[in-house]
Amino acid sequence: MRLIILRNDECRAITVRPDHEVRQAMERMNETGRTLLLVADADDDLVGVLADGDIRRHLAGGGTAEQPVSAAMNRGPITLPHDTAPSEVRAFMVRRGLDFVPLVDHDRVDAMCVLERAPRSMDLSAVVMAGGLGSRLAPLTDDCPKPLLPLGGKPILSHILDRLRDQGIYRYVFSVSYLAHTIVDHYDDGSGFDCFIDYVHEPQRLGTGGPLSLIDPELLSDPFLCVNGDVLNDVDVGALLETHVSNGWHATMVVRRHTHTVPYGVVETSDDGGFVKIHEKPVQSYLINAGVYMLSKAALDVIPSGRFYDMPTLFEDLPERGMPTGTFTHPGRWIDIGTRHEYDRARAIFDEEAGIR
Repeated sequence: MRLIILRNDECRAITVRPDHEVRQAMERMNETGRTLLLVADADDDLVGVLADGDIRRHLAGGGTAEQPVSAAMNRGPITLPHDTAPSEVRAFMVRRGLDFVPLVDHDRVDAMCVLERAPRSMDLSAVVMAGGLGSRLAPLTDDCPKPLLPLGGKPILSHILDRLRDQGIYRYVFSVSYLAHTIVDHYDDGSGFDCFIDYVHEPQRLGTGGPLSLIDPELLSDPFLCVNGDVLNDVDVGALLETHVSNGWHATMVVRRHTHTVPYGVVETSDDGGFVKIHEKPVQSYLINAGVYMLSKAALDVIPSGRFYDMPTLFEDLPERGMPTGTFTHPGRWIDIGTRHEYDRARAIFDEEAGIR
């Protein structure tokens, strides 16, 4: 599913006044190809919305096309604040089954969010790498695999499933190893979590990419999503899929910008050691691997069977086979639960969101 946010001229094009005739609103729908219009007063305050269904009910009830829009519109539309993050908007719309949601700033229309339900995204499957030892989180992981550690009252892995299901993904393959039976016992075939789950068991440590060699390709869509089971994020999967397909890449790595402030003055010198300049506590910026990937099924042929193989190596090997790769920058939420510090930080965030004290 792809979220489209209409602003400025695009938003004004689907806005009518309450005193416009219903006939004019019908013409506007035909012109824009949209089946829902915003209804705003002269101050651009939202007073309602008008869907094609509202018009049909109005006419079926004896109303006429010459009556004002105010006679047919929905006066109590569902809205969201203008500063709601796109990922939160998308999740809200999926949960509520909404195709349109206006964003408002103190009743003033700011934008219209439209959810395009692309069939290809709905068929997407995902591989979740959930076999890590989590040794840096011991003793918490002595008897519990890291993906089952609680955040906000439910396991890390359940948060990952929630995010992906919100974006229309219902088919999964879990790669498990350490304390695998606890994950299988908890999620079973996925029916209790509104999804379908298959499993592959790593016979030994196979790295972040090696477990893909164990998966029957028939279980996967083409392309398919691959995510680490200890990374929490709100990546726009629809946009990632569109970027991957439109560029013809065989592997797309989600990256994130990371900045680091050097705590010292960095000295710049000439080739002969002469002093040139000192930069006080400069900020350095990098793109880092976010642990989320979109892969073509053809990329599976490059992964050696039953051997340790990390995902970054795949991105080095594919171009040598004439199979292009690329990146997709994610600016939103991203938490890598690799250390006790990061786990404690994530738990504080999710416990607060869940109202747990």
